[in-house]
Amino acid sequence: MSENKTGKYFKYAIGEIILVVIGILIALQINNWNEKRKTNIQLKSALKSVYNDMVSDSVIVYQSLPLVHLRDSTIKSLIQRSYATETNLDTLIVMMQNEFPLRWYSSPQYNKNTFTNLKSTGAFDILPNDIKLSLSDYYTTIESYETLNDEVLNQYRIHLDDFVKRYNIIGRFYDSNYNNSYIYKTSWTNVNGADFAPRVAVLFAAYNVLYVYAKEELETNLENIRAILPQLKPFLD
Repeated sequence: MSENKTGKYFKYAIGEIILVVIGILIALQINNWNEKRKTNIQLKSALKSVYNDMVSDSVIVYQSLPLVHLRDSTIKSLIQRSYATETNLDTLIVMMQNEFPLRWYSSPQYNKNTFTNLKSTGAFDILPNDIKLSLSDYYTTIESYETLNDEVLNQYRIHLDDFVKRYNIIGRFYDSNYNNSYIYKTSWTNVNGADFAPRVAVLFAAYNVLYVYAKEELETNLENIRAILPQLKPFLD
């Protein structure tokens, strides 16, 4: 009788243990499911923000490209004409007085906040590896071009500052009476060709380099955006 009761108790205890273990496993499974669900929500939110940033970047690039292409083609035309056989000092003077674009280029303000936050909070680690690689390359490329363009722009501005100290080419941007002003007449009287021509050549070259890299930057970043957006799209649905 006693042995029978002990056996029943033992079976009951084993059953209780099994139920507890099953309960623990179910709880762990639910917890894992909830954690995975939270991660998926976080991933979707992060990629949606990055996607929106890159769409905004593409708009910025599209808006910047026409002017960059115009100035790039303008300076190339000026350089070609400046080295033509028939070009003389008067030709160069007219180019600098009326045609040289003068205004410089600075890299657009790309949207980097989301990516920076992802990196700083560790949320970047939950992204798929191919997307992490693409985004890292994209934002590294942006920073590289920003650094390069800052250096090239600085060189152009040095040459420009040196030029305008001798020959006033900025007045036409500030006053419609520039051509009739004393500043104009003083700047463009008795121009020394031996001094003027090399300065024009250097300034043209610096401006050309600036816009070669500007065009390359915008076109490269736009190409990268077009490649990355389809990678992000499936995570947004």
